[in-house]
Formats: sequence, C-alpha cells, structure tokens
Amino acid sequence: MRSFIFGVVILASSVCLHAQRTIRQVDFKNFSYPLSSHLLGHTRLQWLDPAPGGPIKKPPVRLVNGMDAAGSPGFALQSVDYADLTGNGREDAVVVLRYDSGATQNTHYVYIYALDHGQPKLLAYCHTGGGANLGLRKAYAEQGQLVIEMLDRQSVPGNCCAAGFVRMRYKWHDGGFQISGQPEHGILKQP
Repeated sequence: MRSFIFGVVILASSVCLHAQRTIRQVDFKNFSYPLSSHLLGHTRLQWLDPAPGGPIKKPPVRLVNGMDAAGSPGFALQSVDYADLTGNGREDAVVVLRYDSGATQNTHYVYIYALDHGQPKLLAYCHTGGGANLGLRKAYAEQGQLVIEMLDRQSVPGNCCAAGFVRMRYKWHDGGFQISGQPEHGILKQP
C-alpha cells in the first residue's frame, strides 16, 4: 500500500512539473496547432471550429524551432502577443502562423490560447485572406480586445499591392470572439 501511495505522489509531482503557471511559459515555437479547411485561396477572415472532435480534417501543424516540422515551404511562427482577452485576469496568447506555398500565395492563421489547469487550451482560431485580398497585416491584443488588421482589397491600385488596411476589433463574449465596433480603415505608409 505504501508503494502505491508513493507512486501516486511521484506521478502527481511529475504532472505538476509539466504544467505551466502562465501562458508565457508555453513554447509556441515547438508546438502543434490544429488545422481545418484548405490551406490557400482564402478571401476573408473566417473563424474555424476549435472544439475537440470538431470539423478538423487535416493533421495538425507541428512547429520545431518556429518552423514547419514537415519542411519548407510551409508554416512558420510569425508572432506571439499576450494580454487578458477573456476578462478573467490572466493573460492569453495571440499566436500568428504564416503559411507560404513556395510560390506567390500565402495566408495566415491566428490562434488564441488560454491556460487551463496548467495546459494551453485553444479558445479560437481563424485564417485570413492572402496577399492584398484581406491578407493579414498584424494581429495583437489591445485594451482587452483582439485586434486584427488586414490588407484592404478596396485600396489595391492596378491589382498589385494594397495601399490601405482594415482594422477589426473583437471582444470575447459567450465563448467566442464577436466584432466590437465598426471597421477602421487606415493608409499604409509607403517607404
């Protein structure tokens, strides 16, 4: 009986060693991300189903040192930002992955993670369009909201490059991100 109790204590201790205390301790450079739908050809921001057992039809993306473990071209970690997006007083992570096709097409995936019992929990994720067709400019947290800036297809002169962007703000509500306020339009600074 003592050996059983000792074994349980050792097992519980080892589990606690692998649990993180803050989301900042999660190694998003060496991490697996869910993936659903096709990789390219997106023309808008679309929220995807993060639920376990949901319509995730593709194998997860696995990053090693921030790069796609399957090789290049592929996914790469672009950025990680931290802020309390759910209003629970704890930081969440906004993780951006970029997918490069090896040609001219690319797209971005934005993942939002919280820490639940010491483990990262996917709250939501989306993909954006590609290039000037609502491609991602950046995603970040600001004043408790998720902010996603996309290149504005309405500002594309001669079907080349976007001259402006659209900023969308999202607030966590009822287990998902809902648009907060009106879209904001901006001009990209030219070099």
